[in-house]
Amino acid sequence: MSTIRQSSNYNESTTSLLISSIRQSMERLKETPVQDRPSFARELNRTEKDQKRQREQYSEAARIFIPDCLDLARRESCLADPERFLRTYFEEDFDRPFGKHHATMIEAIYSRAKHGGRQAIAAPRGCGKSTINKKMIVFLVLAGLVRFPLPIAATSDFAAEFFGDFQESIRTNQLLFEDFPEVCHPVRALEGAPQRAAKQHVDGVLTRIVWTTQELSLPYVTCANAVCKTYGGVKMTYYGLDAAFRGVNIGGERPDFVPIDDPETEESAASLPQIEKREKTLDRAIAGLAEEGDNLAIVVATTIQNRYCLSFKLTDRKLRPAFNGLRFGMIVKWPTNMEMWETYISTRHADQEAGDEHGLNAIAYYLANREAMDAGHEMLTDYFKPAELDDGTQTVHSALQFAFNKIADTNMAAYRSEYQNDPEEEELTETMGLTAARVQSRIGLHDQRETASTTELRTVGLDLGDRNSHWTDIAWEGAAIGSVVDYGIMETHLASGADDKAIELAILASLEVWADEVVDKINPLLCLIDSGSGRGHTQAVYEFCRRRGAPFFPSKGWDSGRFRLPQRQEHKEPFLEAWAHELIDDRVWLYNVNTEWWKRWVHQRFLTQPFDDGGNRIDGSLVLFKSDDKKRHLSFAHHITAEEEQLRPVTGKEMKRVWFVKNRNNHWLDATALACAAAGCVGVRLVPDAPAIVPVERRPEPKPFLDPWGKPFVARR
Repeated sequence: MSTIRQSSNYNESTTSLLISSIRQSMERLKETPVQDRPSFARELNRTEKDQKRQREQYSEAARIFIPDCLDLARRESCLADPERFLRTYFEEDFDRPFGKHHATMIEAIYSRAKHGGRQAIAAPRGCGKSTINKKMIVFLVLAGLVRFPLPIAATSDFAAEFFGDFQESIRTNQLLFEDFPEVCHPVRALEGAPQRAAKQHVDGVLTRIVWTTQELSLPYVTCANAVCKTYGGVKMTYYGLDAAFRGVNIGGERPDFVPIDDPETEESAASLPQIEKREKTLDRAIAGLAEEGDNLAIVVATTIQNRYCLSFKLTDRKLRPAFNGLRFGMIVKWPTNMEMWETYISTRHADQEAGDEHGLNAIAYYLANREAMDAGHEMLTDYFKPAELDDGTQTVHSALQFAFNKIADTNMAAYRSEYQNDPEEEELTETMGLTAARVQSRIGLHDQRETASTTELRTVGLDLGDRNSHWTDIAWEGAAIGSVVDYGIMETHLASGADDKAIELAILASLEVWADEVVDKINPLLCLIDSGSGRGHTQAVYEFCRRRGAPFFPSKGWDSGRFRLPQRQEHKEPFLEAWAHELIDDRVWLYNVNTEWWKRWVHQRFLTQPFDDGGNRIDGSLVLFKSDDKKRHLSFAHHITAEEEQLRPVTGKEMKRVWFVKNRNNHWLDATALACAAAGCVGVRLVPDAPAIVPVERRPEPKPFLDPWGKPFVARR
């Protein structure tokens, strides 16, 4: 550089000289040892050194090391056989033999994932179809058959269970961790903190893992000693059919496998608009998820609820042939001697009415006639749990007996739907047509808590709940002419996390206050209180009725399929679609009510025109008290119509009655039905000439109206 002279104007020779000098300097620098070369870097200050050290520490903390596959032979053999995969890695979930329907489901899911297309399978309720669906997603991903599974269910919450089950399997299953470390170890290394995924790396190469509660993407890592499976970038999310979705796309990729588990809820399966909406979603939004030209794999696993629901359509090869519908029933062939099973069912009912919930006499009848009762039958699976009592008595001896226990405890129509996927034929649906507006329009002549001078008696019904219990007070006269004098809510104050004893004491205290402030002023002839099935309900009601005596009595509701009216006996008293029996150990009389029959009776009373042209009350009508507030009875009316009875003609049979719950707020309907049942028990009749137990005026006080200590009850009017 020293040979170069400064000049205001550089010519070409000067430029050449400068370039030559620079080259000579660079050559000398190359010949100089590294440690002797001059340093032009600025020395870092303390803050910068700390920041650099922290970055290095964070990077080292985010570094993971992928262990080798522990059992490569096990891994490869399981990936070649889905049934072996399920039994090996999910032994606790599949500890019983696979039935024909299980093997068919596994093969159908496997085949559709490989070749695309649609498949719909209806399997019995509780047979493990959802578990197979969940675990097969794990198999398909690890076998490299799918890259973007999209589980779908009736609701987003149910679909989230599928997504969460996949994540839990990858995160916690020890055998999967041992054989598929390149998938499971990066997930475990997150230690439940999804935000760590962004910096996780193997020797400086990011794994690019995504692991949130709504979406996941598997890591881009390999296992050195395993046959490479390209898991990096495998994606997954979920949707419910109750949510609007279209064009699911993550990182430019679309789903290639859509497992759909139970696409309907009980409510949506009974609603034609909901059925139509879900079918359109399946045919348009879901089927349209695939790339153009791709044959998207769709597998539906479900249980049929009726003959017009979406599940019925998808599994009917005539209605929807593209879904290759398959239906499995728990009983493949019904036994030859069905009349013996009818005897078994009636014996079981008699046992249960006598207080034997296990039906020991029915069990003895089956064991004595087992060969004849089993003749001709074939089950989908012969597996059953041999239940035993504390004394060692075995109560279930075969899968067939277990099936008929379910039929006895529900009814044949329910079993055919839930376990046979063969619901009864339904052509038309008729309803009574009772609406909330009509209930609101049934207004009487008297204000709240006022009764007509012609009132003969009053009855009260209480539907018990944990915190809110609904009650109805009805005044009666003539031939079932009723007036809802008042209704309300009994509040029970419970601390969060209260145990059974605390709940029982709180309900008992509420009943005492309610009786003092409300019922004693009403002075009813009979008050029925739902003894309930919730924690602390039954014993609280029993204790209250023991303390108070008449007119307070506990009640229990039965559906029409299980309700049986007994003959009059020493400890049993039959009434109109209700009967009472003495619980000697509990020192109370329990009233058993045909709930569905009395709910129907309530609806019929509100459907009856209340007044004739002369302004006189019409027999069998029911009205509400007057109110200046037009919305006063709105909530009550919606409770009354929360359930709807449908009359459905069945081919070759009479009309079948089916109750549907449209709204879970049906508590005043239950309370009103109890008050009407109480009226039936004390002699109120729609048709005066109809045979009653004994007319109210001449009837001797029956045992149900004695208090627990035998003191006779004198009717108060």
